[in-house]
Amino acid sequence: MTDPSDLIRRASELTERADHEDDVETRDRLLRIAAYYVQIAESEEWLAAHPASVASLSDFLVKR
Repeated sequence: MTDPSDLIRRASELTERADHEDDVETRDRLLRIAAYYVQIAESEEWLAAHPASVASLSDFLVKR
């Protein structure tokens, strides 16, 4: 797992770089990557708050 605060910091740095970028394509790419970092951070936070147990995984597999 990656530390969500680290991902948010990286997203902020990329957004800052995008603000100073003249090339539109590069700016858009930086902003997309920053958005992905935020999404990953949110996923990591959710996973940390809702850890999977062996029982819940086996229930999931049995129900299929």
